[in-house]
Amino acid sequence: MKFLMLATALMASPLLAAEAAKPPFQAADIYSLSMVTNPVVSPDGRRVLFTRTAFDEGSDRALGELWLAYVDTEGRVIDRRLLVARDVTPGGASFSPDGRRIAYLARHLGKPHIHVMDLAEAVGRPITGGETMPGAPHWSPDGGRVAFVGRVAAKPASIPGLPERPKGAETGAETGVETAPEPRIISDLFWRADGRGEIKPGFDHLFVTDVTSGKTVQLTEGETDRVNAGGALAWTPDGSGIVAAFTPDRVNGPRETDLWLYTASRPEKGKAPAPRQLTSRPGSEYDPEISPDGRTIAFLGTEAGSGFYDMPDLWTMPLSGGDIRRLTTTLDRPVADLSWRADSQAIHILYHDQGVTRVGAIDATTGENRVIVPLVGGTRLYLPSAGGQFSEAGGTFAYTSAFTDRPAGLGVSLGAAETGQVDFNSRWAESRKAARIEEVNVASRAGGLPVQGWIAYPPDFDPKKRYPLILDIHGGPNTDYGPFFSVTHSLYAAAGHIVLFTNPRGSIGYGNAFANAITNAYPGEDHDDLMTMVDAVAKRPYVDQRNLFIGGGSGGGVLTLWAIGKEPEKFRAAVALRPVVDWTDQVTTSDGTAFFMKHWMGATPWEKPELYFQRSPFSLAGSIKTPTLLITGEQDHRTPISQTEQMFGALKLRGVDTQMVRLPGAGHGMGRPSQWLQSILAPIDWFERYRSR
Repeated sequence: MKFLMLATALMASPLLAAEAAKPPFQAADIYSLSMVTNPVVSPDGRRVLFTRTAFDEGSDRALGELWLAYVDTEGRVIDRRLLVARDVTPGGASFSPDGRRIAYLARHLGKPHIHVMDLAEAVGRPITGGETMPGAPHWSPDGGRVAFVGRVAAKPASIPGLPERPKGAETGAETGVETAPEPRIISDLFWRADGRGEIKPGFDHLFVTDVTSGKTVQLTEGETDRVNAGGALAWTPDGSGIVAAFTPDRVNGPRETDLWLYTASRPEKGKAPAPRQLTSRPGSEYDPEISPDGRTIAFLGTEAGSGFYDMPDLWTMPLSGGDIRRLTTTLDRPVADLSWRADSQAIHILYHDQGVTRVGAIDATTGENRVIVPLVGGTRLYLPSAGGQFSEAGGTFAYTSAFTDRPAGLGVSLGAAETGQVDFNSRWAESRKAARIEEVNVASRAGGLPVQGWIAYPPDFDPKKRYPLILDIHGGPNTDYGPFFSVTHSLYAAAGHIVLFTNPRGSIGYGNAFANAITNAYPGEDHDDLMTMVDAVAKRPYVDQRNLFIGGGSGGGVLTLWAIGKEPEKFRAAVALRPVVDWTDQVTTSDGTAFFMKHWMGATPWEKPELYFQRSPFSLAGSIKTPTLLITGEQDHRTPISQTEQMFGALKLRGVDTQMVRLPGAGHGMGRPSQWLQSILAPIDWFERYRSR
């Protein structure tokens, strides 16, 4: 017996040594990772299109490429191959109704255009051209056409009376001397958008293109938007119409989006037929999909209300017209995507539920939900946000798979347990020592509300030692964190920190009441939820209570500044990334001005300036003592950098240790891969600088 025990110990020793020798996640590892997104199942259920996104160190960009996986009758992935390389940035792919071709967006001659590929030939050809900027293609039922929303350019406004400039004057191409650029004359409230920058003058219209001839027809007209870009387009079964969402008045009704039926053709001469409005109730209806039997439209939508958050539900209505019906009345969870089952008796949905996303089947008659995929992986990667995507056809489900030690892969099932996988990161994960993630729950000091969170431990965690604690707060605020791998938390943990991340009130996935508990009180008792979690975890013997740190981005930046203003002695140092500092600035200069003012603040800043000041972290600038690092992209149009500058100036004037990191060219998502790392490593250095020894 002693010999057996000795032999077992001798065999285990090399394995333990090998595990101990593994390094933790390192900054350069970001260039070794890739992630699966946007799976699409073929009509027969035997193939899956998906995008593989990786970080290219040479170009310092996240680049996607289009792949095709083959699935057998048991749901196993038996092969995979690259279809479209990253150099043309493919995206928005979908199968034709017969499954023989795919349509997708890719760059051609320097501009994005719709391409069609016969999978037997594996060669894509562009079918659109010209100056119109097309969106993702949507196949007609017979596979002969694709519909898309395109941007039609308009002539920029100019100042009359100015003398004409010589050709090339702005660049000095002709004279060798550069002149001042032409003025940009802005008349649209929504003149810039985060991730896009300044929007060139133009209007969004609906188009169809013949797949064989390439002939493109513009179905709507006028010098204004006529359809929403970026949403689903649903063809009627006979191919005569297209259902799409449209928001007529984005200034006064940013949440008033309705479904419209557009005629899918137009006469050679004369005006295009006017679309017919299908829904008109207060609230929003979007992402329509028509049932396979052609009778019913399913869509996502919200009811107009006075709360902070309008939770999206699943709704249906007859295609011929009539009353709409909410199917997810008892689910009480936000629905993010939908797909009809082939028999038209159920609708598959992706929904948020307590820090994760799941795929369920909603009975089209009773509204009863049955969980199909219990865990879908988030695909943000920068932070552990819930989300991801799924697709179903031919009885096959494909979805982004979830891991705590690596980015999302591709998961496949036939409606039960996972049967197939594509995991590009498994070998890399085997070579690294990951942060262990553990769930934690508390009752908030504000009313005893249950609050869920997670802890990421340092890879070499020893419960006999003591570690500094970082509270990382998610943005949104109507979003959620979950138990997923992320670059930020992996690097925080690898640097020797315990990372606490949680879903305070206002987060989604816990019911409508929980998400709206911050109505007229943001920030408010969400701060108490966070501090309760910190206090509970800080009592553990392995947490160094002398070294509590706090940070967060966007809405998390709001709550970070709020926390160090309300409790200035609690944290050793703080990092606020892309924060809202002044709500007056936010509702007048961001890319969501009307939405933030009408639905988050409920009044204009000139009507209730005291409300805006009281809810702004800037109102607490006089109380802040905590050393504070501020990080924002210079092209962030969601929470413009002017607000970061405002807090930086205030704290500097008060003599608080403060530093500002500006990321040139970066938007709200924090820019390129190297800028992701800058926005993570700078906080690690800041916390280390103020750590008590």
